[in-house]
Amino acid sequence: MSAETESKSTSTKKNKEPFFKRFIKNPLVISIFACIIVVLIGLAWTSSWLDSYTNHGVEIETPNLNGMTEKEGGEILALRGLTYEVIDSMYVNGMKPGAIVDQVPKAGAKVKEGRKIYVKIQAYSAKKVSLPEVREGSARQAENLLASVGLKVNNLEYVPSEQSGNVIEVKYHDQIILPNTKLTEGSAVTLVIGRGLSNEEVQVSSFRGLTLDRARNEAHEKDLNIGSINYDKGITDQDKDKAIVYKQTPITGKTVPAGTRVDLYLTIDKSKMEEPEEVFKDETVQDSVPDSEDGLWN
Repeated sequence: MSAETESKSTSTKKNKEPFFKRFIKNPLVISIFACIIVVLIGLAWTSSWLDSYTNHGVEIETPNLNGMTEKEGGEILALRGLTYEVIDSMYVNGMKPGAIVDQVPKAGAKVKEGRKIYVKIQAYSAKKVSLPEVREGSARQAENLLASVGLKVNNLEYVPSEQSGNVIEVKYHDQIILPNTKLTEGSAVTLVIGRGLSNEEVQVSSFRGLTLDRARNEAHEKDLNIGSINYDKGITDQDKDKAIVYKQTPITGKTVPAGTRVDLYLTIDKSKMEEPEEVFKDETVQDSVPDSEDGLWN
C-alpha cells in the first residue's frame, strides 16, 4: 500500500469518529473548559471569603439609645460593631441637653455590622416661642391658641371682673406677662379669668375613670383647677399615661367657688373602680314631712 493510500485511510478513520469525541479532544476546547473551571473555583472562593470577612447573614440588634449622651451612645454602638452620625438637634421637654432623643434605625432593628446609626440630640438651648395675644377671648380659645405655639395651660385663676368668662391676664411663675413675651416651648402658664361681679360658684363634676389629660380638660371646662396629682405606689412613668382617676377631693357634687383646685388620685388597678364613688349629699335639704293629719305642710 502506498503512503498516499495509507494517509487517506487514516484520515477516513478520523472522520468516522463521532463529532463530540473530536470536539472534546480539541486542544482549544480543552483550554476553554479549563479556564471556565478555574474561574468558577475562583468565584466560589471569593464569595466564601467575602461572607467570612463581612459576617454575611450575621445581624446585630440596634440598641435603644434614647436618653444617653452622645458619648455613651457611641460607646454602646462601638461594642456592637456599629457607628453613628448626628444629623440634627431638636428640643424635647424634660430631656437633658445633648441627650439622644431619636434614632434611625429604631431600637430593636436588625442591621449588619458596620451599619451607621443616625441620631438626633437634645438641643443645648431650648426653643423659645412668643406668647400670643389671648386676652379678651374665652379660656377655651386661649388654650387652643397657646397649644398651637407649644405652650400649655396649667391653671385657671378667677377674679371679679365685668368680663365674665374671658381671659383677663396671663401669668407665668405668678408674674403677669404680656403678649410677645419669650417663653421656653412646653412651658405652662396660668390664665386669669373674669368671673363677673358676683361670687360665682360651681358644682364639682366627676372625674372618675378619666386620664389626667382628660380630667384637666374637663376641669377647665367646668371652671375648676387640678390640684395635687397622686398616683398609686408602684406606677411607673410609662404607666402614668394609662392611669385613671378613682378618687377626688372635693368629691363629686359639692358646690365650690370657681377656680377651686380638685386633688386627683390615679390608679391602674381596675379593682379600685369597683368601689362605689363618693358623692356629696347636701344634708341641709331634707324631705318635707306633713306636720299634721290634715295634710298641711310646714
